Amino acid sequence: MIYTVPRARTVLLTCALAGFTALWLALAQRPELRVNGRVVNPRVAPFVTADEHLFLPVRGIARRVGGRIELVPAKREVILIRGRTVVRFRIGDRFANLDGRAIKLSRAPFVLHGRTMVDAAIISRAFAVHVAYEKARNRVDILTPGLNFQSVAKPH
Repeated sequence: MIYTVPRARTVLLTCALAGFTALWLALAQRPELRVNGRVVNPRVAPFVTADEHLFLPVRGIARRVGGRIELVPAKREVILIRGRTVVRFRIGDRFANLDGRAIKLSRAPFVLHGRTMVDAAIISRAFAVHVAYEKARNRVDILTPGLNFQSVAKPH
């Protein structure tokens, strides 16, 4: 195989595309995350996939809603606990265990920059909270029922 030097036009178009992509990513706003009315800035921001699934960093949210998280690194297992509710799941597995019952997850949890990211439905079920994403405001609200909040979006 003989290497040929790319034409100047190809190099220029590649650089322009890379520059545009870098600028777009730099300007893309991460969603604002509010837990019980307070702004939270986790190390890894929540994000919405192209098919509109909301993923949240579980550790930062657990503490703020009165729950806790336990990790079993050898099994790649995560255990979410709040009150008597216990949810167990494995990284990369679409099945979880909710209080002894098997449930199917819409998307498998995964690790991003050292943080476990889960579909918002897991957070809602494990911690008995309402999760709402407002696309127009680019904002995620997580609300614990029974508490009074001001200027917080009502969950759908």
